[in-house]
Amino acid sequence: MFGKGKIEIAIAKTHFAPGDIISGDVRLAMKKPVKAKEISIYLIGEQTTTRGGGLAPGERSRDKVRLYEFKQQLDGEKEYSKGEDYKFEIKIPADILSGKPQMPQIGGKLGKSISIAQAVIGVSTTTKWYLLAKLDVPRGIDIKKEVQITIG
Repeated sequence: MFGKGKIEIAIAKTHFAPGDIISGDVRLAMKKPVKAKEISIYLIGEQTTTRGGGLAPGERSRDKVRLYEFKQQLDGEKEYSKGEDYKFEIKIPADILSGKPQMPQIGGKLGKSISIAQAVIGVSTTTKWYLLAKLDVPRGIDIKKEVQITIG
């Protein structure tokens, strides 16, 4: 264990549907007490679009867009010590997948031509959903932990 300590996220499963509740625990394993602004858990969705072609051979460009971010504060400003445990519940909005900024879907001959062009130049889009637990340490390095989940 490096630094001041570590933070863990414990959840029973990693696959969820819109409208489900994610419940679990955030656990601190500190080496020594640390003064922090807060401890929080986030639900974050990010979409990455990767494009190839048109650039130098072998180069790709990546664009990352944050689709969704929800923050739940678990505790406020205080001195955090080892072995603290925080329970959380986050309700996934029923319409969470409807707001995804994805590649536009165009029908007909134009849509087919665009799909072929994207395949040739190598355009791909991926969405990553994850929980992020963070102990916000002022004037110091935050202690963080990320756990990837699936929503769909």
